[in-house]
Amino acid sequence: MPFEIPLFIRSVPILLEGLTITLILSILAILLSAFWGVILLLSMRAGKFSNAFARVYIEIMRNTPIIVIMFFMFFGSGVIGFPLSGFIAGLLSLVLQNGAYVAEIYRAGIQGVSNRQTEAGLALGFMPKRTFLLIILPQAIRKVIAPLGTQGVMIIKDTAIVATISVAEMTFQARLLADRTAAVFEIFTALAIIYIVLTSIFNLGIRVIERKYGYKN
Repeated sequence: MPFEIPLFIRSVPILLEGLTITLILSILAILLSAFWGVILLLSMRAGKFSNAFARVYIEIMRNTPIIVIMFFMFFGSGVIGFPLSGFIAGLLSLVLQNGAYVAEIYRAGIQGVSNRQTEAGLALGFMPKRTFLLIILPQAIRKVIAPLGTQGVMIIKDTAIVATISVAEMTFQARLLADRTAAVFEIFTALAIIYIVLTSIFNLGIRVIERKYGYKN
């Protein structure tokens, strides 16, 4: 069958009905993953037990498919008597997994900060924890703006998976529309273009932030 341009054009407004949910889910997941990554990073530095727990957690999350985590959160929450909505289950899954990746990105950034910075903070009379939070961590984050941006793009793309637990974002709308019209190629081409536009805008914002606040040797 030839590519139906009218079907392609008509599908765009319908797909955009799910854009709001996609954007809200993406923004919340990116912000909360950044925060959860800091918590995990601090846990790795707090003591032997918390360090071991954080490292095991990170390995589990990094090696488990996100769809498995989502199903576990969505269906498992009902089994234990605290059912979660698809949106909350999807958001928690994205944060739990991507926070693990973000923690590793932070850790790599910290390794790139000179030990002299720590020595300078201690020489100024700061306690080790205060030195880390006020001197080392901000510099590390500035060093890893680009990798954090890449992880943000991954989060935006992974929001499509929440369609499997009936969250009415763009991919869910695309599936419904494809079932009604059988114009699978046209609809998912439109969906791909929308995601490319979203991630391109996000990447542009990251480049602006990196130019303004990124670490300069």
